[in-house]
Amino acid sequence: MKVAAITLTFNRLELTKQMAESFYKMTSVDYHLFIDNGSTDGTQEWLADKYDHVLFEKNMGIAYAFASAVKSIDGYDFILKLDNDVVPITDDIVNKMLKFYESNNMMFVVSPTDLLLDKNFAPHSISKARLNGYNVEYVTHTGGAFQLIPIEVCKKLCDDYRHLRQGDYAIGKFFIKMGYRPVYLRDLEMKHIGLNQSTPGNLYKM
Repeated sequence: MKVAAITLTFNRLELTKQMAESFYKMTSVDYHLFIDNGSTDGTQEWLADKYDHVLFEKNMGIAYAFASAVKSIDGYDFILKLDNDVVPITDDIVNKMLKFYESNNMMFVVSPTDLLLDKNFAPHSISKARLNGYNVEYVTHTGGAFQLIPIEVCKKLCDDYRHLRQGDYAIGKFFIKMGYRPVYLRDLEMKHIGLNQSTPGNLYKM
């Protein structure tokens, strides 16, 4: 199963550098696309030398940038929505997330536990279970900081767009409506290194 990561950036160059260095020390993906929303702090120049990228001249917002990236990607089984202010804690975390799908089925949207999740933006917990060796927590949504999404439903989300632009809670509702259960894999861990970056729906703009 092949994974394409998408990372959105906007004027947080040092965080982006830390994320990329930590991510590739701990795990990997088959392809990584960066979308920059008009940074003026050197991020665009840094990306131009290192990664596949799309550079916007101005801030188009998270939803537009993410949808544009997803629509440009084909030939992969999953999209990893990877924020530029998170780092993995669990070694080989992406492959361990993929093994969850292999052991169960594709009808999930999964994220690792966020060790520094702001409680003001924590999703509602629905139930906890153990699925084929994985401790999972069913939730209303998992947020998009480190989220592995089957590409079929990810593209449907971007085509719908209305839920995408409303933010994490609405995105979770869309996944559930499509038959995909948002879950945290409780034994896998990552954390934010940029604090207080989460935003409610009507402020869902980078």
